Amino acid sequence: MWYQAAAMDLSLVQANPYELPTSQRVGVIVHDGTTDLRLWPGPGPDRDLLHAYGPDLPRMLEGERQRAGGAIGAGQVLRIIPGRLHCDFMLWVATRGPETAGTQAPAPTREVIEQAVSSVLEYVRERNVISIAFPALGAGPGQLDDAERLAIVARACTKHYESNLASGRSTTVEEIVLADPRLSVVTSARRMLGQLAKLAAPTPAPSPSPSRARSSGDRAPSAAKRGHPRLDPAEVQRARVVARPWDRATKYGENDFFIHAKFGVGKVVSLTPDGFIVCLFEDGETRKLIHARP
Repeated sequence: MWYQAAAMDLSLVQANPYELPTSQRVGVIVHDGTTDLRLWPGPGPDRDLLHAYGPDLPRMLEGERQRAGGAIGAGQVLRIIPGRLHCDFMLWVATRGPETAGTQAPAPTREVIEQAVSSVLEYVRERNVISIAFPALGAGPGQLDDAERLAIVARACTKHYESNLASGRSTTVEEIVLADPRLSVVTSARRMLGQLAKLAAPTPAPSPSPSRARSSGDRAPSAAKRGHPRLDPAEVQRARVVARPWDRATKYGENDFFIHAKFGVGKVVSLTPDGFIVCLFEDGETRKLIHARP
């Protein structure tokens, strides 16, 4: 089930977030843990991660712990090589304190989870990551409901994206995958996310007063403002035959066509000063993509 927030898509899937198949490979898989980078030996997300990552994980975390002087700050993000995970790299974000005397640290609050999501998205924004997978962050003693924690992650992602959009800052993330292997959690979270999607829908801008005469210096309204633009069907059919797959390393120009793995045929309609391309896709949606970045 998909929930679109402008050019960023939120998807909820019934799957172990650490065992996504190769067909659902993402750029980054996120795990939230302790500030001292130690794995809780009992049942829970730490054990699930260890099983999926492989036996090298404790050694990798020990190396990061030594480089960090024994611990990292709350909310800090660390990049870890992926092991057996189907991603380019893993991110460990600290949301809980150290485990002391064999007692697991309390689960983080809603505010801490939201801040962790924001920290992760800021980190990947600077590294041209396109897709990212989140589990239900915030497990531990006293944790919030599992489905609610997925909804918190979704809300934080949408809030971060809209904040960047409002401030004119570009984001490279196009896809957020929220994953949990339990059908009951997925079903409940879908209901919550349906409500969140409605709350997050942008408010239409007021139409200009019809009595206002447009001077010769005013720009005519764009096609997007007049209605929902569509690619010409003949162009779409031709592009399916001759266009190459979208590649973020390729430098595109206006009117170039390509085929995106998820969105289908796309046409570059403009280039932005900060190095992005604005593209119109066959579904009528306009999205921002990166290009010319190896």
